[in-house]
Amino acid sequence: MRTGKDYIVTFSSSEKKAVRDGILFALTSVNPAYAAGPISHVTTRLLEKLGYLVPNAFGGLIISPQVADLFVAALAIFQESEQREKGEYPYVGEVESPSGKHTVYISPNRIKGKHTLYLPEER
Repeated sequence: MRTGKDYIVTFSSSEKKAVRDGILFALTSVNPAYAAGPISHVTTRLLEKLGYLVPNAFGGLIISPQVADLFVAALAIFQESEQREKGEYPYVGEVESPSGKHTVYISPNRIKGKHTLYLPEER
């Protein structure tokens, strides 16, 4: 694993393709205001494991409204890490979720200044 500003997490050939393939979820899908923040994507696997993807009446899955709590916690991890160890990726922290306490990672993605939130086992 590399450290420093050249560390980039990649889940697909492009963020758009990864979103289309269901690997990544764009935070702006929940609220366009998230475009201004440093975290732009979260993995679908993280949402599922942490209990933020819930069944709907049609047999599919929907995002729980509680997902905003995850994004607030992730932003706090990002900001604390930027103050403590700027650029030493991945940033690591604990979040409380509907399924319990979990460790999450935050690393830069291909969009300059934007980051992806994911599980340690997804590295």
